[in-house]
Amino acid sequence: MKFILSVLAVSILFSASSFAAKEITAEEFSSYTKIGELSVKQSGLPIGNHAELLHAVDKKCQDLGGVKTDNCYYLIIDKTGNETNYQNIDVEIFKK
Repeated sequence: MKFILSVLAVSILFSASSFAAKEITAEEFSSYTKIGELSVKQSGLPIGNHAELLHAVDKKCQDLGGVKTDNCYYLIIDKTGNETNYQNIDVEIFKK
């Protein structure tokens, strides 16, 4: 029983990111509909840890017409700072 609970917990942990907005590439964005833009300003936002960025994009999707997170996509268009300490990330937000 403990093994099953452990497997379930790990599965939920790794699937949690599937419920957040997804990043798309510059080649992909033409097949999506742009719904807005967002600029996230924060000191100490490292690349690879976009938890706060994803939260902000998800919230913006909801604010821009109730777009659910599984239909919300973003494209990073500009980053200010370096790989370990971004001060500003500008994104465009899309829906499918």
